[in-house]
Amino acid sequence: MTGEAISPVLRWIADLDGAGPLPGYPARLTVAVRQLARADFDAGAVGRAIATANDALTSRLLQLAEARLGSPPCPYAWLTLGSGGRREESLHSDQDNAVAYREAAAGPYFAELAEIIVAGLAAAGLPRCPGGYVATRWRYPLAEWERIFRRWVEQPEPQALVEAEVLLDFRAVHGGLSPAPLDRILRGAADQRRFTIQMARAAVSFAPPLGLFGRLRTRHGDLDLKRAGIAAIVLLARLYALAAGSDARSTADRLAAAAQAGTLSRDGASRLTQAHRVLTDLRLRAQVAADGPPGNALRLADLTPAERRALLDALRAVHDLQDVTARRYRTDTVT
Repeated sequence: MTGEAISPVLRWIADLDGAGPLPGYPARLTVAVRQLARADFDAGAVGRAIATANDALTSRLLQLAEARLGSPPCPYAWLTLGSGGRREESLHSDQDNAVAYREAAAGPYFAELAEIIVAGLAAAGLPRCPGGYVATRWRYPLAEWERIFRRWVEQPEPQALVEAEVLLDFRAVHGGLSPAPLDRILRGAADQRRFTIQMARAAVSFAPPLGLFGRLRTRHGDLDLKRAGIAAIVLLARLYALAAGSDARSTADRLAAAAQAGTLSRDGASRLTQAHRVLTDLRLRAQVAADGPPGNALRLADLTPAERRALLDALRAVHDLQDVTARRYRTDTVT
């Protein structure tokens, strides 16, 4: 069913010739997502469908750009980052991307390629990442990427870790260059205690908005689901998967890998997996129902009593695992 819903979008992408109306993409994607939501697909399945469409659009734009610029002078990898790298995209996702290429001398070609693709994705309704995590800035030879990743892992500094939070979720969507050397560096991150402590500090920094007696603190009755819990779960899953030496990408796969390796208890992994499902499903429903641009906000008044209980349980699970993480990693010991 996900394939049937997304197929018209994929056919439209395949027919793009460089002169088509790219602004039509968000509306087509929204129609497909609403169809999946009406069929009761969960946010995980919908996120993967959105990622499939965004990957296809990126790849098609790259094909068109290569035809315009000429064949790439060396193998390269176009990397999608953040929620795209995890295949957990929503209707609110912006573009996060980077480029790795084999030969340093090819830099000017990929600088021009990045300009074309970032602009093309923006024209298609995928805005540039507000933090600047786009390929017009993040483009290096693979050897330089390896040096950057080693610096993040071996000499973690606050600004470097802010960068790492987005870039560690990389996934190649186009090109013939394998980014496997970067995965090998990350698999060794578990041995770098200062790095893991800093990652743990980031994971506990997004405290769920729970007040006295477990009541929710909201802003005018709205709750930002990403800040309230989704971001924390993503960071916790990444931390415990890295501790397990896993290169899994999705949050669910990371939690499963952590549970299997014993870096996170099976009960803890199960609670976080369920919490992630609840929060992302609530966000999907709110985005599909939104009259204006979709976002991360949920209006509590729209919830049934059962949904409100599920939301509270999800945020309590995040709070409990953050507390466990803070004690285990002694997050107060590193500044």
